[in-house]
Order: sequence, then structure tokens, then C-alpha cells
Amino acid sequence: MRILTLVALLIAIAAVTFALQNSAPVAVQFLIWRSLDLSMALILLITFSFGVLFGILVSLPPAIKGMRKRSKLMQKIDQQNYEIENLNRQLPEITHQLPTPTQHYLPKDTSSNYPSDASVDNQL
Repeated sequence: MRILTLVALLIAIAAVTFALQNSAPVAVQFLIWRSLDLSMALILLITFSFGVLFGILVSLPPAIKGMRKRSKLMQKIDQQNYEIENLNRQLPEITHQLPTPTQHYLPKDTSSNYPSDASVDNQL
């Protein structure tokens, strides 16, 4: 923000210097239209103002579109955060209902399927 202020200040100083050095009256002619004799600085200020206004009007539709898109994305983020909170609230209840690994994966009688430690030691 400070850089933007500094740039604006430099442009303003340059504009004032230009206006002081170019105060001679000029007449602008475009096709059949001719202006009154005005100072060159005033004509350039008017031209610059029209350019700024045109630039703002041209950039306004994409800016509005971007703000709308951002708003929709923020709503989507809020909905997803709400869904995450609901799922996190349900998580303890659901994990409590899951079977433990020993209940589900191990056979009921493991002693007959595997050799005992004593028989393995005897073979060595």
C-alpha cells in the first residue's frame, strides 16, 4: 500500500510540473468539432480522466465476475467445513461399532495351526 501511495505521489508531482510548464492555450479539433482555446494541461487532464473512467468501466465486469465466483467458492467451503464437522462428530460412534482386528482377522483356534516356541527351539 505504501508503494502505491508513493507511485501516486510521484505521478501527481509529474502532472503538476507538466501543467506548470505547458500552460499555453491550444484548440483541439476532431473531424468537424473544434474546442475552445484551453490550456494544454487542462485538455490532458480531461483526456486522462476519460481514460481512467474508460479503464474502470472496462475492468468492472471481470471484477464483478471474480467477486461472484469467489462468493460461490466461499459458500462451497463453508458447506464442506460444515460437512467435515458433522462427520467428525459421527466418527467416535462409527469407530466404536467397528470390530477389533483380533475379532475379525485371526482364526478362533490358533494353537493347532502354528508350532509352539518349544518345538522351534528343539529343532535348532
